[in-house]
Amino acid sequence: MQFYSSLASFFAQASPYVARFLAGWQFVSDSLHQIHPILLILAVIGLTLLVQGLVIFFATRHRRKVNNRTISSYVQQFVEERSKSEAILADLDIGVIAYSFDGQMINANPAARTMFQPQGIPDRLDEFFERYGQNNGLQAARLLGRDDIVVQVVLADKILRVRLKESRFEEGRKAGNLVIVQEITDQERLEKQRKEFVANVSHELKTPLTTIKTYSESLLDWGLDEKNDDGIRKDVRRIHDDAIRMEHLVADLLLLSSIDSKGIRVRMEQQDLAAMVRQTVDRLMHQALDKNIVLESFAVTTIPPIYADRSSVERILVNLISNAIKYTDKGGSIKVYIGHLIDDVYVKVVDTGFGIEKEHLPHIFNRFYRVDMTGSRMFGGTGLGLSIARELAELHGGKITVDSTLGKGTEFSVILPSAEKIYRDTLTAIHDGLTSQSLINQFAQRDLEDCARDCFDPDKDLESLDAEQCEQLLNRLNDTVGVPT
Repeated sequence: MQFYSSLASFFAQASPYVARFLAGWQFVSDSLHQIHPILLILAVIGLTLLVQGLVIFFATRHRRKVNNRTISSYVQQFVEERSKSEAILADLDIGVIAYSFDGQMINANPAARTMFQPQGIPDRLDEFFERYGQNNGLQAARLLGRDDIVVQVVLADKILRVRLKESRFEEGRKAGNLVIVQEITDQERLEKQRKEFVANVSHELKTPLTTIKTYSESLLDWGLDEKNDDGIRKDVRRIHDDAIRMEHLVADLLLLSSIDSKGIRVRMEQQDLAAMVRQTVDRLMHQALDKNIVLESFAVTTIPPIYADRSSVERILVNLISNAIKYTDKGGSIKVYIGHLIDDVYVKVVDTGFGIEKEHLPHIFNRFYRVDMTGSRMFGGTGLGLSIARELAELHGGKITVDSTLGKGTEFSVILPSAEKIYRDTLTAIHDGLTSQSLINQFAQRDLEDCARDCFDPDKDLESLDAEQCEQLLNRLNDTVGVPT
């Protein structure tokens, strides 16, 4: 069909020349009787060659145009496909590096270049093996002729999983090498933490279990018959203390598990933090008096209510104050300050205890981290108290900081947002079309919706409230719900 179209096009272009030929044909025919037959034959041959030449010329020119259009189309398609491929590679979080069959780098996407900073990506595959394949088996696997290799490359501050795969054409000829890179620093860190956590839990459970088993066996074997009442009572007390220790450890582990899985059950309400601090200090006062430690609390400013789960905040306060008592010598002092700064409420626990070396401060909130193993054993505890306190504070949108001087004492600060800040931030996020995944903001939204139904139309959406109505809603919550007296 294309041939016929091309032929029609040719005749359309050649028609002027044919018309001129026919117009002069009459003159030629009138003179034929005067021309020698040989000349006539030559004229016919020449005319035929002319027509053939015209046909070939126009056909060739048309074919060239068609071919040029086809080539241009292919080139354009290639450019578009390459642009799409490069755009996809640029958006990938996974690094991709392509080397040609002779080992020359063809391309590397931005993710790969970022992952290999600052060392960079070598232009040659041999250099890549030499730079990144010395201590991980990459070079050895290559020498063994493997065409699909997966190793880890450890750089200064990151860990990369590198897969090198050799590509071939259908006929088996080598096409090149593809390097696929994925950063697994966080995964490896979490896996390391998981293993350490399991090992620590096993150790912490095994220690009291061993004590319970040993003392109970001694009592059963000979102790009940040969020990006096004081000796028996002492062994039973040791068994009881380690049983309590195990109970606390299991409770702490269950709490951490519920926090990690976001399955912790809390009841967020406005709370009087100053009153909670006073009650906690009173509850722990006997521990301080047993060591002749002065334990006091001070309200620096008027304290606005916080939006919190009461039992969780009490857990934070108990952990920090009991730790201060535990690591403060007899005759020392502990002061607990409560204050208000802009939109936050804070509690500072300041002791005159042993203090902590600076190198340990960044790690003391890690699970099972101990500054002094001997000291930890002497003073007891599960090694999870500070970790739990920090995670509970973060659950409430707050944080815990620490400052310490060895031999002089330690200061822990708990900073929590005020209830008004939680409500205001939640309402602002709703108006901005944002959905918070934070547990505390979800509870706050529930309270805002309940209050809006009481203040305005029951079907009124929070998104439809104007500025005046929002302010009215916030004032209503601050005035009527849980404000401390």
